[in-house]
Amino acid sequence: MAKRLLVFGAHADDETIGMGATIALLNELGYEIQVVTFCWSKEKDWQDTGYARPDWRETIAEMRRREALEADKILGVRERVGLGLPTQGVVNDKATYQHVVELIRRFKPLAIFTHYYRDKHRDHRAVSHITTEAWWKASEKVLTDKGEPWKATSLFFYEIFDLFTRPSHVADVSNTMYRKVEALRCFKSQMPVLSDVISYVEGLAMARGYIIGVKYGEAFLSSNFMPTRLEKTLESLEET
Repeated sequence: MAKRLLVFGAHADDETIGMGATIALLNELGYEIQVVTFCWSKEKDWQDTGYARPDWRETIAEMRRREALEADKILGVRERVGLGLPTQGVVNDKATYQHVVELIRRFKPLAIFTHYYRDKHRDHRAVSHITTEAWWKASEKVLTDKGEPWKATSLFFYEIFDLFTRPSHVADVSNTMYRKVEALRCFKSQMPVLSDVISYVEGLAMARGYIIGVKYGEAFLSSNFMPTRLEKTLESLEET
C-alpha cells in the first residue's frame, strides 16, 4: 500500500504557508501527498471571493486554480481536491462532514494534517473541527455507503499565523525550505493580502528550527482526539 498522507486546508495557499516545506520533505521521503482544499475547485463555474482588487472579481477563480496547481508541482503534491465552498463560508454541516469522511476513506492516509483549532480565521477553525471529527467517524463501521472504514494513525495540526505555545513535533526542513518559498511565489493574487509573507515564513522557520537545533523547521501539534496505543508508539521509537 502506498504511504499516503492527507492534508486539509481552507484556502489554496494555507498548506503551503503552514507546512509547504514539510510536504516537500515528505515527498522526497517517498510519501504520496493529497491535499483537500475546502474553498477551491477545478470547476469552471466556481466563484472565489479572494480578490484584492475589484477588477479581479471575474478572473480570481481561474487565477487561484492556476496558482495552486503550479505550487503543487513544486512541492510534490500528488492530487488536490477542491470542495468548491465560498471563502468565509465553510460550515460544519452534515453534507460537508460526510464528504470529508468519504475522502478519508477514499485516500486511506497513514496520517492527516489540518488547521489549528485556535486559529482566528473562521474558515480555518471550521476545517479543523470538521476534519478532526471526521478522522474519528471515518474509522467507525457506519456510513458504509461512504466507503469502508479507515483509521488514520495520527492527526496533526499545522500553524499559520496563530502559533503553538508548545508544539509536539518539529520537522527539519532545512533542505526543502527553498521549495516552500518557490511555491509561495506562485500565489501572486494573494500577495497584496498576505503582504511580506515570505519574510514571515522564513523567520518563523528559523525560530522553529532553532528549538531542535537546525536551520529551518516547521511545527506541528499532535491531536489527542483519538488516543494512540502506547505500545505502538514505543515500537515506532525503537525503529528510529
